[in-house]
Amino acid sequence: MNNIQVNIFLILLIAYKVYSSCLMASKELGDQCSLYCYQVVKPLLQYVNTTTTMTQEQNELQQTIKVQAETIKNLNELMKSKDMQLMQQNKSIQLSESHALNQQKLIDEYKMQSELNSRFYESCQRRNRNQQNLYENLSKSFKTLNQNQQKLIDQFQVQLSNLKSEIQSKDNKITKSENLNTNVSSCLRKMTGIHVITLPDAQPFIVSCESNWIEAGTGWTVIQRRKDGSVDFNRTWSEYKEGFGDLGGEFFLGLEKLHLLTQSKPHELYILLGDFKHETRYARYNNFVIGNETEFYKLEELGIYSGNAGDALSCHKNKPFSTVNKFHHSGSNPCAKKYNSGWWFYDNDDTSCSVMEGVLRKAGVHRAGTIFYDDIDIIGCYMW
Repeated sequence: MNNIQVNIFLILLIAYKVYSSCLMASKELGDQCSLYCYQVVKPLLQYVNTTTTMTQEQNELQQTIKVQAETIKNLNELMKSKDMQLMQQNKSIQLSESHALNQQKLIDEYKMQSELNSRFYESCQRRNRNQQNLYENLSKSFKTLNQNQQKLIDQFQVQLSNLKSEIQSKDNKITKSENLNTNVSSCLRKMTGIHVITLPDAQPFIVSCESNWIEAGTGWTVIQRRKDGSVDFNRTWSEYKEGFGDLGGEFFLGLEKLHLLTQSKPHELYILLGDFKHETRYARYNNFVIGNETEFYKLEELGIYSGNAGDALSCHKNKPFSTVNKFHHSGSNPCAKKYNSGWWFYDNDDTSCSVMEGVLRKAGVHRAGTIFYDDIDIIGCYMW
C-alpha cells in the first residue's frame, strides 16, 4: 500500500468518527456538527477526490510508464537489432568493398591478359606470316630439289642400266670361263687349313685357306703372312716369282700364282694390320689385278678403297714389282735395297716408299701381316 492510499484511509477514519459523534449529540448540536463535519470533511473529500484522481492519474501514468518502459525495452531491442543489422550491413559493405577490389583486380588482370593475348595474337600472326613465307620458300626449294632429284634419278637409272649391262656382260664372260674351266677349284667352301687348288693353264698348287675371320668373311686364300720375322723376305726376283716360306707360318705365295689367280676372275684384296699391342686396322680394295712377268707383275688394278687403316696402296697402282736384284724404279738408292724386300715401290723418296715385306721391327713399332686371296671374286690381305 502506498502513501496516498494510507492518507485516504486515515481521512475516512476521521470522517467516520466525527460522523458517529454527531449522531450521538442533540439535534441542534447535530446540525452544527453536521455543518462542521461537512466543513471538515469537504476538504478531506476534495482531497480524497483529488487524491483518487491523482491516484488514477498516477496509475495511468504508471501504466503509461510501463507501456513506455515496454516500448523503450522494445525500442532498445529494436536498436540492438538495428545495431546488429548495421554491423551486418557494415560487414556486407566491407565484403562488397573487398569484392569490388577483387573485381577491380580481376578487371585489371583481365585487361593485362587481354593485352598479352592481343600481343600474342599479333605474334602468332607474324609467326604465321613467317611460316607461310617459309612454307612457300620450302615449297619452291622442294620443287627445285624434286626436279634435281628427278634429274639425278634419271641419271642414276641410266647409270644403273649401263651397270646392269656391264654386269650382264661380265656374268656372261664368267659363265663362259667357268664352262671352259670346269676343273677350277679354290678356297671357296673350304675350312681353314692347307688345301690344293687348280687354275686354268696351270698345275695344281697348295695354298693356305682362311675361313675364321668374321670381319672379312670366309673362303679366303692367304697370299702372304708376316707375324714373327722367322722368314727373311729379302729375296731375289725368281724367289718372289715362285714364292717362298712356310704355308703354316710366314710366307709369300708367289707373283706368278698371284697373276694366275687375279686373271682367272675379279677379286678383292683385304689387308689386316696389327702390332704387339693387339691393335688392328684393315684396308680393303674391291678389284685386285696383277699383270704378267712381261709387265714385271705390275699392280694393274686396286679398285675402290674402304677400311680404317688408311689408303697407303693406291699410289702404287700401275707400278711394277721390284726386288733387291731386279728393281724397276728410278733413283740411286732403290727402295728394294733400302727396305731389304720386294714390293710394288712407288719411288725412292722416303716419304713415299710403302712396303709390307720389310724386316720386322721391335715390339710396339713393328708391322707384320697376312695376305689372303678368296676366289669368290675376293683377294684379301690380313696384316698381323
